[in-house]
Amino acid sequence: MTHLHDAAVVFGRKSLESLCRFRSNRNVTHLRSISSRGIVANNIQIAKLHANLIQTSAPPIHRPNIFNNARRYSASTINFGNDKTKSISNSNDQTITTQNQGGEKGIFAKIWDRYSFQGQQKRIILGERLFRSAQHRANDPRWYTEGRIPFEFRPRHAMITMHVWFLHKRLLIDTVDPHLALLVQEELFDILWNDTRARIRAEGVNELTVNKHLKDVQQLTFMHLTHYDHAFQEFANDDGKRFEELAGVIWIHVLNRDEEAYNDQLKRLAAYVEYQYVNLMHGVPDD
Repeated sequence: MTHLHDAAVVFGRKSLESLCRFRSNRNVTHLRSISSRGIVANNIQIAKLHANLIQTSAPPIHRPNIFNNARRYSASTINFGNDKTKSISNSNDQTITTQNQGGEKGIFAKIWDRYSFQGQQKRIILGERLFRSAQHRANDPRWYTEGRIPFEFRPRHAMITMHVWFLHKRLLIDTVDPHLALLVQEELFDILWNDTRARIRAEGVNELTVNKHLKDVQQLTFMHLTHYDHAFQEFANDDGKRFEELAGVIWIHVLNRDEEAYNDQLKRLAAYVEYQYVNLMHGVPDD
């Protein structure tokens, strides 16, 4: 009986411990489930209160779709400078003129114009077109027939130089993009020297003396251009003396000091230079 009593005590003690552990685990699980459900419900309630607070405190804001309406601009058509007026062309070549405070272009815009592929391509095309227009006008056959200008190297080169000088003076007063105009002017003279070298070779001179002849022609060209500048600067307010000075320049450089040149021929050529100068400087718009 003693053994049965001891076994019953041990069994009862183990059963009580198992029951306590079961109730303890169940209570802990129940408390955990209650606490998690309470936290979730509390967070949902806080979110609803926050949304209601936002809706009641501020009206809804309608934001425009700026990405669909955004304009695309290409780097080659944007004026990066700080000019008074700068033109910005979009991809459809629509130009928008905006007022801007400041003077000339910034350093990065100048570097872009001079060294970028697009900038170099643009000024080469512009310089080539300008030079070809001057060359086409200077090679008009009427200069060498009715105009009685000798069809020789120096007179023909002087006619090209005269029309290049017109473009040179027009580019100097450009107000739309002075820096680009300066680069186009440099390109214009580079094309002139390349064309002069080709015409010197066409005369049949020795290849070893081409550069020497080119330097001689360049000196005559600069002297020719300087004489035009002198006539319009020194006698800007004296039409008579300016006209006589232009006639002398033409007699020296275009007619190559021909003693048999007619006065009527000199007057017509001098009048042509003056009329073209006034037209390009004052008659052609900046755009």
